Amino acid sequence: MKYLSTWPRWALYLAGSLASLLVLAAAVAFEYRGTLPAHEGKTALARQFEAEPRAWLDQPRDVSEFERTLREGQASAIGVDGQHVLVTTRDGQRFSTELLSSTREGMHGRLEALSREQGFALTQVKVDARTARQKLMASIGTVMERLMALLTLAATVLIGVYLVRQTGGMGGGAKAKLAEKPDTGFDDVIGSTEAKAALQQVTAFMRNPDKYLALGAKPPRGVLLEGPPGTGKTLLARALAGECGANFIAVDGSHFSSMFYGAGIAKVRELFATARKHAPCIVFIDEFDGIGKRASGAKVQGGQSEENRIINKLLVEMDGFSASENVVVIGATNHVGNVDDALKRPGRFDLVARVHLPTLPDRRELFALCLARVKAAPAIDADALARASSGLSHADITNIVNRAAVLAAEAGGAHVEQSHIERALESHQLGGEVSNMKALITPAHRERIAVHESGHALVAHVLKAGVVERISIEPRGQALGVTFVTRHNEVPLYGEAELQGRLGMLLAGREAELMVFGNTTSGAQDDLKRASELAIEMVSSMGFSSEFGLLSLKGVPEALVGPHIQERVLAEARAMLDRAQALCRETLTCHRAVLDALTADLLRDENVSGALLRDRLPLHAEEEAANEPSLRVAMAGLER
Repeated sequence: MKYLSTWPRWALYLAGSLASLLVLAAAVAFEYRGTLPAHEGKTALARQFEAEPRAWLDQPRDVSEFERTLREGQASAIGVDGQHVLVTTRDGQRFSTELLSSTREGMHGRLEALSREQGFALTQVKVDARTARQKLMASIGTVMERLMALLTLAATVLIGVYLVRQTGGMGGGAKAKLAEKPDTGFDDVIGSTEAKAALQQVTAFMRNPDKYLALGAKPPRGVLLEGPPGTGKTLLARALAGECGANFIAVDGSHFSSMFYGAGIAKVRELFATARKHAPCIVFIDEFDGIGKRASGAKVQGGQSEENRIINKLLVEMDGFSASENVVVIGATNHVGNVDDALKRPGRFDLVARVHLPTLPDRRELFALCLARVKAAPAIDADALARASSGLSHADITNIVNRAAVLAAEAGGAHVEQSHIERALESHQLGGEVSNMKALITPAHRERIAVHESGHALVAHVLKAGVVERISIEPRGQALGVTFVTRHNEVPLYGEAELQGRLGMLLAGREAELMVFGNTTSGAQDDLKRASELAIEMVSSMGFSSEFGLLSLKGVPEALVGPHIQERVLAEARAMLDRAQALCRETLTCHRAVLDALTADLLRDENVSGALLRDRLPLHAEEEAANEPSLRVAMAGLER
């Protein structure tokens, strides 16, 4: 075999093909030989007929001709093979006749009598009426049928073996691969302060378990990481293993599923056996809710029964941890409500660590980290990007920076610029790239959109609804234009003045259209919807109502909230919107020159941000003194 490894691959393929052809030819020859008649126990006359039957079969004659030969006594030898009769005449002629089914039995008896009377030889023969080509084709067909049956059987066996190997066999689960000890630590995880603090207890115990065992403290057995997707739960688990110097095994909830009954339980047993063998060890189960909840009742189906058994086995394994085994299970889930209650009780998953979306400082660090991985321009404002990316996860920011690098490469740029990241951020937040609606927008519509967005930006700045970061009139997703505004901080506390400014900002696009064109369009429908919702919330539940005072209608039973209460709520919300509208009109009138300048900039460049935008917007009195821009976040968009 060692010499075969030196052969070229094409030579091995050729040799294999030739061997297959030889085997197939041998099978056909063997089958063809089986079609030849056997001569053992035959008379000499029968062997003569069977040796070359074509000499008679190739000379077929009508039954009447055969009858005439019999009447004249010209037959010398006759061989009968049921349907066919082979005849040799006294003058040496050879021919064959095919008997009808209705005359075969009577003819056989008659031939025996005539043989005794006329003295010709009569014998039973076994001949094949097919030609040599027909025999060969039939042999090939038979061999191919058998070969296909054999291949089908082989394929079935191979598929079965593959499935068994994929699922780890009928009796055992797929082997959980032991990863190398991670070199990641908590310092490599940006944000997640609360979760890291919760995991410090696990770190301290795994580093020095004897200190705690000496006092009778029980080791933590499990930690449940819950939080939105993309917030770095897997990275936290790896960092925990790195901090503890422990081995790290990673699986997911679907790892325990199997098409074979009982295989999931074997996978649980094998997983924990591997963890105990390599203790100290962190077992990380991602998508932990995929294990499911135990089903109960009389109609528990087969799949649910298997899930129940897997959960029960997992509980038994976790309860079986001894104090000295030093194995901790980390479960990560986006839907903690789908985790079985028996798993969440103390003694199994002792700690619940909540992983939140990154805060403003966290996002600033994330952008700095991601930009360091690409060839970024030195003048990128990471603070502005962090403010404009409120609500985005770690994975979102990583994807945005990567998308910006792709855009820079497509444009042939030498560096990733601020504009590339802003385009990627807009695509992520607004649901796609610039839409084909841009080609349909006429110059008149384009000017109206520019006026609308300029109104949003101007009023947001003057009424201190936030710091305007960027204005765009490129249509993306459902929005024909968008104004990005940042909030001072992300603490969910809103003052009345800030909310009043936001109401004015939402109404500013429509009011700017009325001021410039004398009419408006349906483009402000989403702005009006959001402004109405905010005004109703301020009146009915936030305590900013002069009509209801401290009464929150959310605490009032629905049966007591009649039409008269609803009318009073809507009336006060309408009055609040009217005051915001008046303030908005006054702001636009006082700063009409700024509105026109911003509109001209948008019509020229389509996007306005950075220094140009800051120069266009008027300074507040306190800003002129302190020159400190506020940092706030919100967004107003013109809906299609």
